[in-house]
Amino acid sequence: MKNIKKYILGMATALCLCQSCDVLDIDPTGNYSETTAFNSIKNLDLYVKGFYSIFYVNSQLYVDASCLMDDGASDLIKYSWYGVDGGKMNRFFYQSNFVTPQGNFRSNWNDMYTRIRQLNEYFYDLKKYGNGLNPEEVAARTAEVRFMRAFAYQELVIRHGGVILRTSEEYIDGPEERAKARSSETECWDFILEEYKKAANDLPESWANSDAGRLTKGAAYGMQARAALYAKRWDKAIEACEEVLKLDYTLLPGTSYESYYKIFTSVNNKELILPVYYEKGQNKKQHNFDTYFCPPFDSKPWTGGANNGAAATPSDEYASSFDIKVNGVYQAFDWDKLNVYGNKPFDNREPRFYASILYNGASWKGRTLQLYVDGDDGYMDFSTAGQDNVHRSTTGYIFRKFMSNDPEYNFTNVLSGQYWIEMRLAEIYLIRSEAYARKNEFEKAYADLKTIRDRVGLPQLEQKNNWSDYLTDLAKERICELGLEGHRYFDLIRWGIAVQTLNQKRLHGIKIEKKGNDFAYEKVECDTQDRLFPERYTIFPIPFSELQTNILCEQNDLWK
Repeated sequence: MKNIKKYILGMATALCLCQSCDVLDIDPTGNYSETTAFNSIKNLDLYVKGFYSIFYVNSQLYVDASCLMDDGASDLIKYSWYGVDGGKMNRFFYQSNFVTPQGNFRSNWNDMYTRIRQLNEYFYDLKKYGNGLNPEEVAARTAEVRFMRAFAYQELVIRHGGVILRTSEEYIDGPEERAKARSSETECWDFILEEYKKAANDLPESWANSDAGRLTKGAAYGMQARAALYAKRWDKAIEACEEVLKLDYTLLPGTSYESYYKIFTSVNNKELILPVYYEKGQNKKQHNFDTYFCPPFDSKPWTGGANNGAAATPSDEYASSFDIKVNGVYQAFDWDKLNVYGNKPFDNREPRFYASILYNGASWKGRTLQLYVDGDDGYMDFSTAGQDNVHRSTTGYIFRKFMSNDPEYNFTNVLSGQYWIEMRLAEIYLIRSEAYARKNEFEKAYADLKTIRDRVGLPQLEQKNNWSDYLTDLAKERICELGLEGHRYFDLIRWGIAVQTLNQKRLHGIKIEKKGNDFAYEKVECDTQDRLFPERYTIFPIPFSELQTNILCEQNDLWK
């Protein structure tokens, strides 16, 4: 076992799942053998929990100065800057050679393979040292590791296509095994799906409250369903969804914003299948999502002005996806009908709008947001020059989903403990709906869409009986239900519509000006040039460093 002391000490101090963490039972002098992790289930738990960092780094909340989110590469998000780290996504869309095999700021290749090696070491060490522990307890921990290895490969495959499978549980690949060819995408999905199946067999349906956030049988079946959808295994996706639906999950009520938003604020609620828990406070597992994306005037008590936030904001393409109620009936929102709405475009929107978007006039932290020109939170036209690190929305909106409404957030040592949701029950219904539609079983497909819409009080959709028309309905539901949860970019890729949706397009925002006691609204382009999204962007290049050190690895065809 390599560096087990480092792994154990790291997990004991930083990578606990919940709000408390047991101390590893080791010799206080620090002189202990590599068998320590397998001395007891308590120690094994700490070893396994250390691997859970894969979910933290994959979370869209755990951002740094680059402000990267997967949905940021779609049509849902507009970044506000250009020349600094936080403007990389704009440069990605504007500069034709910004991504190359030599440099891809969105690639997770090295990180995932580092984790895969560590996970493989667990299996190798288990066979050497794990015989003295309770087999059932060991099986559950091993299932967690198996799940995480499958997840790591899944995160690679959805970006790079077929990858190099290093999966031996008998030995650890060394320098002599460096040269290895990529497996086909089909072979990769075969492995991933089988790993989730094995994990589901041994994972419990739930853990004790003190272990909230650990992987469960429902998480394994749920992720198997997602993987099967990407792999185009429609029957397997449906079967996995039905296994999840047999378990103790339920959609939370959602006919009001207040009830719907409990999905994101009620820890361990019954809709959560795979939550990722953080804890605010210095030296704790907190994140700074709010620092980069909050309404700019939030930071005034701490910095004296609008000096944080709005590094990226929701596009109008996203915000206008949510229906509006007119004369008691929901209908598609349309800026050309402002007079019908009484010049109140943000009133009477469906509940998911208010759970996802902050807008001009919204109540927030005891004040009313001013997202208009010269307002406290402000607005600015997007430009590629002169406004890097200026904290103003270029779209007229701010994120609400995952934003912490915590008065103790101080932008320095007390940040956000808001949890991330890697998977929840609503996604399961949407996966099953899509899989049914792929099998031309549209009545069943629309029944699952109805379940999602019933929860928020929306009317049943008229059934379409062809894939193209159905996809229009599905795509809107996935935007409104799962927007900012990391799915939109990958949805566009796997549906084969990314180029037509993103290439030679410009995103839009709403420029708002205060006129006496009312407001004037102007829909504006918030790009200064057409975005570029050529066909080769539908798959990541294999990193040049891999090609240099692995002579059997070949580049993706679109990047040759």
